[in-house]
Amino acid sequence: MRVAMAARVRIGCDRQVPPETGRDDVLEREQDSSPEKPAVPRPVLEKVHGAWSNVKMCPESTAHAARRSRRIRTLVADDEPLARELLGNLVRRDPELELVGAAASGAETLAAVRQYTPELLLLDIQMPCLDGISVAEQLAGSENSPYIIFVTAHDSFALQAFEVAVRDYLVKPVGKRRFATAIRRAKRELSGQGSTSGTKATLTVRSGDELVSLEPEDVIWVEAANQYVRLHTRSRKFVVSQSLRQFARNLPEQQFVRIHRSTLVNLQHITGIRNSDGRYRAEMSDGSLQDIARNRKSLVPDLLARARENAGK
Repeated sequence: MRVAMAARVRIGCDRQVPPETGRDDVLEREQDSSPEKPAVPRPVLEKVHGAWSNVKMCPESTAHAARRSRRIRTLVADDEPLARELLGNLVRRDPELELVGAAASGAETLAAVRQYTPELLLLDIQMPCLDGISVAEQLAGSENSPYIIFVTAHDSFALQAFEVAVRDYLVKPVGKRRFATAIRRAKRELSGQGSTSGTKATLTVRSGDELVSLEPEDVIWVEAANQYVRLHTRSRKFVVSQSLRQFARNLPEQQFVRIHRSTLVNLQHITGIRNSDGRYRAEMSDGSLQDIARNRKSLVPDLLARARENAGK
């Protein structure tokens, strides 16, 4: 018996995407007419957030259920049916990923992100109605923005990808090795181990027509500027098209502290605390003074202790 594991989806351009099937989408079960053998349990399709996402046999072991609960919710977005199928197959082959749905346009992708709240989004750039760059820009300001990996047929889009804070990109046709590398990086960051697993988390930002890689310790402080953030280093400043809340997710929590609604400071670069008529400011290694919000005064003792620690290094 064959059970197709794909759901009909509605796209933003008022056309239907037919259900897609592949070798990984079909479960083969042999029928045995012998009355002496016990009946094989019937496979059960588990429906997750409106999409047929996986097949399991009942009963399910506790250990298997625990492994499933830790999987990364993944959404695939591409207007080409074959590309969606191939990406979906790569996702399903990874036991740590859970395919929650597929989208065929930019508008449908935004709707699917709101509905399924994926942690990982494999996003094609050239799609009808709304391209992947525009989708990423809209998601950058949202609170539950997923980790985005662009999928494109042209590597010339790499600069635009990093400008909207996309973490990685894959060039079509997507190879298994390159896919695995990008997914390993995504897993590391999504698990919060980006800066503690032996590989330092790096920040890739755009400066003119070049991409610059920064280590977190290179950043002295970060300020919000409307829908952008400005990174301050010893020698240069960089502007990233991302909200402060979103950009903060790229930084190690134990190293950066938000002292004001518009300011993040690197604890490694605090050199002192100044108090003027009850107004506290953090003195940074670049000589700048950053205001500490009144509702964050409780941070002052720890910031002062860190400043003294830095002075002793």
